[in-house]
Amino acid sequence: MDGAIMERIMEQVSHCPSGALSYITDGKEQQADNSSKEVTTSLEVMKNGPLMVYGNIVVKDAKGNELRKNNVTAFCRCGASSNKPFCDGSHMKIGFRDE
Repeated sequence: MDGAIMERIMEQVSHCPSGALSYITDGKEQQADNSSKEVTTSLEVMKNGPLMVYGNIVVKDAKGNELRKNNVTAFCRCGASSNKPFCDGSHMKIGFRDE
């Protein structure tokens, strides 16, 4: 990203197959629109890691704000993420283990 022009970054985000990349323009988050793809939603509990959700979902916070996520979303299970409810890899730093 360093030194890339804005249009190139926007183009790359639009091609992201997982929908994990995004950018903010005019105060609104933009990400690849994979919502038209027919996808079966499934869940996987990663050993000593996050809860993985595969498919197109809508995450609603306590205030009722909705965020659309496409293809793959990782949710925190360890409680240490600074980006809750999403995983930020903190489980590795704190040595989180399944019981």
